[in-house]
Amino acid sequence: MSARRTWMDPRLVIGVALVLASLAGVWLVVQQSARSDRAWAATRTLLPGETIAAGDVAPVDVRLPRSLDRYLDSSAEPIGMVVASTVGEGEVLPVRAVGGADSGSRSAVVVELDGALPTAVRAGALVDVWAAAPADDGFEAPAVLVDEAIVVGVVEDDGILASAGTQLELLVPSDATAALLEAIADEHALSVVPLAQPVEAAP
Repeated sequence: MSARRTWMDPRLVIGVALVLASLAGVWLVVQQSARSDRAWAATRTLLPGETIAAGDVAPVDVRLPRSLDRYLDSSAEPIGMVVASTVGEGEVLPVRAVGGADSGSRSAVVVELDGALPTAVRAGALVDVWAAAPADDGFEAPAVLVDEAIVVGVVEDDGILASAGTQLELLVPSDATAALLEAIADEHALSVVPLAQPVEAAP
């Protein structure tokens, strides 16, 4: 009696291989989506020129597998770094937004403004500072004195001798600081024009 030969159906082999490949793909997707990394996030809005101090940032778990190298991971030490661009509260720190202690190039200046502020003028906003020199019959035509100053916030003045105007703290490019202080000393009329909305915190 001769031995009976059996052959495995090729369609069965292909079907089993496809099922295994599908299961492996699902497993990889699940593993990738569940992966998290540690990075630094801002606990408050950080403005350009500020030096990051303890309490300004905190480590968080994030899922940024494809772009983690663009953000400051938890192995780096951000304390003492200088903020190069605005980082919203809760936002993960991008590498491009921080630099060494020698990268700061702005000075904090408080200016007094007459009248109400535009609603877009709040912490983190970019503004141009316009100035009009005093003249015999009022003021000369205004001109831009400072480009792209950054709003830190409105200065609250609750004292008895509080000013009638609005005081605004700005981060001003260092090369424009002297001109702005001179305009303030010479009692120029100052105004701010917003250029961009404040940076919102990342979801």
